[in-house]
Amino acid sequence: MKILVTGATGFIGGPLIQTLSPNHELVCLVSDERKIRPLSNVEWVVQDLESPLNENNLPSDIETIIHLAQSRHYREFPEKTWDIFHVNLRSTLSLLEFGRVIGIQKFIYASSGGIYGYSYEKFMETDATNPVNFYLTSKYCSELLIGNYHSYFNTVVFRFFFVYGPNQQRMLIPRLIQSIQDGEPVIIFGKYGVRINPIHVRDAVKVFQPSLENPISGIFNVAGDEVVSIKELADTMGKLIGKDPRFVYEKSPIPGDIIGDNSRMKTVLGIFPEISLETGISEMTKLLRKRE
Repeated sequence: MKILVTGATGFIGGPLIQTLSPNHELVCLVSDERKIRPLSNVEWVVQDLESPLNENNLPSDIETIIHLAQSRHYREFPEKTWDIFHVNLRSTLSLLEFGRVIGIQKFIYASSGGIYGYSYEKFMETDATNPVNFYLTSKYCSELLIGNYHSYFNTVVFRFFFVYGPNQQRMLIPRLIQSIQDGEPVIIFGKYGVRINPIHVRDAVKVFQPSLENPISGIFNVAGDEVVSIKELADTMGKLIGKDPRFVYEKSPIPGDIIGDNSRMKTVLGIFPEISLETGISEMTKLLRKRE
């Protein structure tokens, strides 16, 4: 199968193309040619998705598009509004139209579990959404655009919940690890903080293969089995690092948790999380110590 992948050098994209390249022909978009690395069965195309999609540089025999790319400036609203809009939303429509014109079979999109908002119950794929910021709104708008193309090709949307793993930067779990390592305070809203169910990147990447092999469409939560509060997560990190976290408690402005029901991931895709939180975090803390 010939697959176009955006965000191919990202946190999920990197291990994904390693997994797919032995059995598929990949065309990978990269915004910076310095990130290109030789890999068999991979053709690299330089394309910054902040700019209009240059379809002339893309093969016309693509069968599937996997759209993982997102703006690097997702936290910088409103200063980087247009970058977020172009990379997260306009590029989605451009790729959908490109796929329709050339006759692709499937479009796979990486969304976020954050689009649901907050709740004290697990979120199911059929639940209402409530994106609470511009970045999450852009992801949900892309989902709505994708929904209009069901009649042209199969569409799959993965709503990822707190994917974590080695070499991740800037996101919740590595930021918590770094704060504890540096002795900086960990803010806890309420008594224990928000509850989440993270999934290791090596488990998260597994959802792509069955979605490629089967003629399925739909939305899938991609989440782990272990539900933990931020305080429980930080306590585990502290034990593995060998430092007690320094907690600062504040009144919670957050009305609930962010927990994804992963039943559909298991029953339809046949993917079950295998890497425990303790194992995954231990791996990350060991890498942190090696870099020091």
